[in-house]
Amino acid sequence: MAFEELGLHRVQAGTLVRNERSQRVLLKNGFTRIGVAPEYLRIAGRWQDHVLFQRICRE
Repeated sequence: MAFEELGLHRVQAGTLVRNERSQRVLLKNGFTRIGVAPEYLRIAGRWQDHVLFQRICRE
């Protein structure tokens, strides 16, 4: 839907570093790991690192 219906070129997702299950879901769905973003989002009252992923439309 993101690429075909909405015409997006890139979709980005991020997970907490320790959330390995969500990272596996992203990888299984064609996302590529970009790297770690330090203090990316404030969750539960503190800034936390996140692993960033992206999926790019190749067409």
